[in-house]
Amino acid sequence: MFSFENIYTASDRIKDVIHVTPVMTSSYIDSLCDMNVYFKCEHLQKTGSFKARGALNAIKIIVNDPENKSSSVITHSSGNFGQALAWAAKSHNIPCVVVAPNNAPMSKLNAMRDYGANVVLCEPKDREMVCNNLRDTGLHTEMVDPFDDYRVMAGQGTIAIEFLEQIPDLDVLLVAVGGGGLCSGIVTAAKKIKPNIKVYCVEPEGKNLQHSLDSNTRLWDPDAGPVKTIADGIRVLRIGKKCFPPISEKCEKKVLTVNDDEIIQAMKLIYSRMKQAIEPTGAVSLAALIKYKDELIAQNFKKIGVIFSGGNVDLERLSSFF
Repeated sequence: MFSFENIYTASDRIKDVIHVTPVMTSSYIDSLCDMNVYFKCEHLQKTGSFKARGALNAIKIIVNDPENKSSSVITHSSGNFGQALAWAAKSHNIPCVVVAPNNAPMSKLNAMRDYGANVVLCEPKDREMVCNNLRDTGLHTEMVDPFDDYRVMAGQGTIAIEFLEQIPDLDVLLVAVGGGGLCSGIVTAAKKIKPNIKVYCVEPEGKNLQHSLDSNTRLWDPDAGPVKTIADGIRVLRIGKKCFPPISEKCEKKVLTVNDDEIIQAMKLIYSRMKQAIEPTGAVSLAALIKYKDELIAQNFKKIGVIFSGGNVDLERLSSFF
């Protein structure tokens, strides 16, 4: 069973390596949204995204378990988790294989290789199948799922511990959702630390998370492909089986949905006003805040927490956004 204790232990396990990332503000964005907005800068984390937290926690658990005979690790990723796991594995002298979709940004594929990963490309909808097949044929190879893994969820949840230490009186957290590892970890920690805080899921158009939350059941078609969005870090359609219960039970039932144009406008705002180099996924929550600000203001929310989830920008694609 996944609990706050898993996250608290993960925080202690990774604290000597992981950055305590800063919180930024923007007076312009505050005035635009008519609220105080706080940005947790996980784009400044090791490997350029929050994924380093979960990856390092998983690797440390593996290497510190005397009964674990795994000599290598494997995962599937469009980029950020692959980079993070390769980095964490390399720091512990463990070989790492990453199965990546063939439409992943070249900059992220190159970064995974630079961190030491053996990258295997496949069709986007086949990456889990290819990953499982490779795992089953490998001797002493352990699967570290990029989101649906309690070790990873616990590592990602450490963000909430830090954020609420830095800004204790947050009313709301807006969390971008792909597979659900970040959101499930954050909502579990945040609700334990501050039970009255509200955590909203933010999704790209086409994910249809609202339908599943309304039914308290994972209703996605298992054969459906990934979401078509510029936010490549959250193209995963289905929330993981382990991630779904905390999200369904603890997050607000209202899902905030944004499209590519809204994400691009939020990116432009971040680049021009805050001078921060974030990737499209990192702008998703701000896009939702701008779109839904009137609904949030109507609930008398005053302090909003947003996570800049990653800064691994594909420079070749950046000009096409702007």
